Amino acid sequence: SATAQPAFIRGVLLLHSFEYDDAIEAFRQAERIDAGFAMAYWGEALAYNQPLWYNESVDKARAALSRLAPTRAARQAKAPTAREKGYLDAVERLYGDGDKKLRDRAYSEAMAALHLQYPNDDEAAVLYALSLLATIPSGERNTVISLQAGRIALAVLKRNPEHPGAAHYALHAFDDGEHAAMGLQAARTYARFAPASSHARHMPSHVFLPLGMW
Repeated sequence: SATAQPAFIRGVLLLHSFEYDDAIEAFRQAERIDAGFAMAYWGEALAYNQPLWYNESVDKARAALSRLAPTRAARQAKAPTAREKGYLDAVERLYGDGDKKLRDRAYSEAMAALHLQYPNDDEAAVLYALSLLATIPSGERNTVISLQAGRIALAVLKRNPEHPGAAHYALHAFDDGEHAAMGLQAARTYARFAPASSHARHMPSHVFLPLGMW
């Protein structure tokens, strides 16, 4: 419903800045307003995965999805469009069977397909970029994957210069020191348009410090 959409949008904005607790509350508010709003449950479930912090709450995510409907097929039936079904399918894979590494890769593959199918969907693009970064094991670097994610994020930032996910994920993609200059635009703008997020205020340092711009 129209009255549930502002809470949902706020939840997505918070999610992009890793303000997970506040995002969950915003998605739950949308659920309370419209109990059949499938994407609100998608958002809450996704907020239980903190990919770059290598933390997840699988049981809580599955419980959130089960409140929409008890089975995967029933949840798919609640999503009114093919695109929404695609988002739901992706998060189902994220919390499906297998260890975290397998589930992260399955989710990224699903987001790749969604991004390919809906190339003008900025949310699909940036979430795909984040999912790529999440496939890099903790403590390791993979320049090929990082640059791929960064290019996707920068393309969205070019279309929408105030997209918090695009700026945020670009900073993570280019924070290896060698490629920091590629994230300079994102670093200069992210904290400005997401000032309520302490994480957004922190993130520009990932680029400013390697460039000696502290």
